[in-house]
Amino acid sequence: MNHTRWKLSRERRASEGYVEPPEVAAEREQIRLAHDLGQLVFDRRTALGLTEAALGERLGMTEDDVEAVELGGLLPLTADLLVRLSTALDVTVDLRVVSGGHNTVVFDDHAA
Repeated sequence: MNHTRWKLSRERRASEGYVEPPEVAAEREQIRLAHDLGQLVFDRRTALGLTEAALGERLGMTEDDVEAVELGGLLPLTADLLVRLSTALDVTVDLRVVSGGHNTVVFDDHAA
């Protein structure tokens, strides 16, 4: 069987003319952005040699809350969370929001 011919249900419906409701597309984008942020937090935390508990202490969160952030399960993303992460991880957070497009979040090290 040739698996390259398989399509996700969403792709198949789209090819049949189905258009996803805006609220579903917005939620899908929020989830994708939360997963991206979670990976950034994990990468930076491990680069700094911090445990989830240590980062949680810096953030005023529990270890379980930090795990939820890293797994992309903390929704909705808030400006308060981004500010707290910036301080706790000593990074600049660059959030780019594009109307109807692919939103991005990036961490940059602070200049020395």
